[in-house]
Amino acid sequence: MSENTTTASGASGASESSGAGAFDLRNVIGALLGLYGLILLCAFFLVDPGVDVTTNEPKVAEYNLWAGVALVVAAVVFFLWAKLNPITVQPVPEESTPAESEQPA
Repeated sequence: MSENTTTASGASGASESSGAGAFDLRNVIGALLGLYGLILLCAFFLVDPGVDVTTNEPKVAEYNLWAGVALVVAAVVFFLWAKLNPITVQPVPEESTPAESEQPA
């Protein structure tokens, strides 16, 4: 994927583009979804769902399980998407400023 290029000075090296990495929004969304999914999975295993006060019927604990699994799967999809299709950031070409290009008289 990365190509070796020759710079103006003749030295060969990797291309100048770099990945977005941790600043990629897909990684942030995946981390938040995964964290909330893990919290819901822990709630399924550790917390008593209680009783619905209006009907006096027990609440269904499996809702936490299925929502937690779905959020963890969505987080994995976001992380795989960011890993398999990374965003490359091209460097900004350095341009000489007007003060540098003018020669003092």
